Amino acid sequence: MIPPLSARVGHDAAVRRLKGLSEQLAVVQEQISTGKKLQKPGDDAIAFARIATLRRANQGAEVQREAMDAASARLSASEVALAGIADLAARAKELALSGRNGALNASDRKVLALEVRELLAAARGLAETRGADGEALFSGVGVAPSYADDAEGLAVWAGLGVPPEVATVGRRIAAGITGPEAFGVTEPLPPVDPLAPPPDPEVPPPPRQRNFFDSLAHLADSLEEPRPLFFAAAMDEAIAAMDNHIGGLAGAQALLGARAARLEAETDRLDRSQLELKSSLSKLEDTDMTEAIARLDRLSVVLEAAQASFARVSRLSLWDDIR
Repeated sequence: MIPPLSARVGHDAAVRRLKGLSEQLAVVQEQISTGKKLQKPGDDAIAFARIATLRRANQGAEVQREAMDAASARLSASEVALAGIADLAARAKELALSGRNGALNASDRKVLALEVRELLAAARGLAETRGADGEALFSGVGVAPSYADDAEGLAVWAGLGVPPEVATVGRRIAAGITGPEAFGVTEPLPPVDPLAPPPDPEVPPPPRQRNFFDSLAHLADSLEEPRPLFFAAAMDEAIAAMDNHIGGLAGAQALLGARAARLEAETDRLDRSQLELKSSLSKLEDTDMTEAIARLDRLSVVLEAAQASFARVSRLSLWDDIR
């Protein structure tokens, strides 16, 4: 016997309700197991698009953070190397002042010259310091070595361009300092004028601007100068040069410190921005476990009740009621 149309409609409606409850229960179970309340764009197209945008922004922030961390490490390594060279410069000035003392004889000054040359070797070694990325710290964007000797035996910067830069919001921060910025530049000798009279061999040459390494070499040579007039002039020039280099190194350290402070401020800003991004992402896609578990329990109870009700309504035999 075919049941009445109204009974069939009620039966189909009950089946659809049970199916809907089962699907809702499955969705909530998946949300709890994955921790994500949105599984596909159809769940909420607008929210899903917003999540994709936030994820791209967060990935870009992660890439920028890695670059800023690398720049911070490079700046820190540069500061350490410059601090070591500054200590060598201070010691070189002490030796220059001691050597200028007329109480020392030639043998004593030669001992001082040996120590100055050791300071020069140590300084050249520190100038070739490499960062964690393996790149020379004072060669700009060039490759090691940072300094090489020319035909005159002078230390010449072998780097290229400016230090690597890291991009931040609206600005770029140099992740280091070049050799000329930190150690100065040796000015070339003026070209020989064939019409000028030859220099007087009894008159010391005029002072010459030198980088830190050439100044150390000049100091060592000056300490071994046997001619009194030339010795006095050379030592005065060397002492003045050491004073200039000590000031220049202090300025270079201050510059690195300022760049590191700017980078730290930008890192803090980026951290706050990422925190906001992650918070927005969490609100859009993360499952509220307390609410989801309560909903799961409620749906389970409703589904069980609906199944029990459907089972009673669907009994077709009078014997079911008798039993």
